[in-house]
Amino acid sequence: MKNKVIRTAFLRSLKLNPTNLVVAKQVHGNNVRIVNISNKDTVIDDCDGLITTDKALMLGIYTADCVPVLVSAKNEEFKAAIHVGWRGLYSGIIENTFELLKDKFCAKLKKVKVYIGPHIRSCCYEVDREMESKFSIKLDNNKLDLSEIICNKLGKFGVIDVFDVKLCTFHMENLFFSYRRTKCVERVISMIM
Repeated sequence: MKNKVIRTAFLRSLKLNPTNLVVAKQVHGNNVRIVNISNKDTVIDDCDGLITTDKALMLGIYTADCVPVLVSAKNEEFKAAIHVGWRGLYSGIIENTFELLKDKFCAKLKKVKVYIGPHIRSCCYEVDREMESKFSIKLDNNKLDLSEIICNKLGKFGVIDVFDVKLCTFHMENLFFSYRRTKCVERVISMIM
C-alpha cells in the first residue's frame, strides 16, 4: 500500500477519495502530530501517530508486524491512527497519544473506542530477555505480547472499549505481510475514516 498507484486504485475501488488520506512517515518513535485538511494527500514526517478532528480526512498507518492502533471518539469529535512497534511502545507512543487526546481535545477516555489490528502476536514474536526490564514484565518462553502491553497502558488512561482483532501477521502468511518472516518491503495499510 505504500505504492501510490496501487493505494489510489484500492481507495477508488472502495469509492473513497485518495486525496483525503494522510499517512505518517513512521520512524519507530513516539511523536504524534495533529493534522487537518491542509495536510490531505501528504506523508507527515517524523511521527508514528496522527490525530484529527476533520471528518473528511482518512488517517493511515502502514504495518508488516507492528501494531496498528485506531482510535475514535463515540461522538466522532476526533480520530487517531498509531503505529506501535516495541520501540515506540517503550518510548511512550501510547502515552503521548492519549495525553494529547486528553489535554488538547478534552477527550473523555472512557468513551473512546480503540481497535488493535493485525500484528505479530506472542505466538511468533520471540525477543531477547532485555524486554522484561524494558516493559517490567515476565516473558513466557521469550515471547512478547505487544497487545497485552498496549491494553495495560490503555487501562491506565481509563480506556475500556478495546477491540483486538487477534490476527497474527507472521503466522497468517496468506493474508498479511510480515517483515520478520520475509524481510518484505510491502506493507498493509490500516485506516480510520
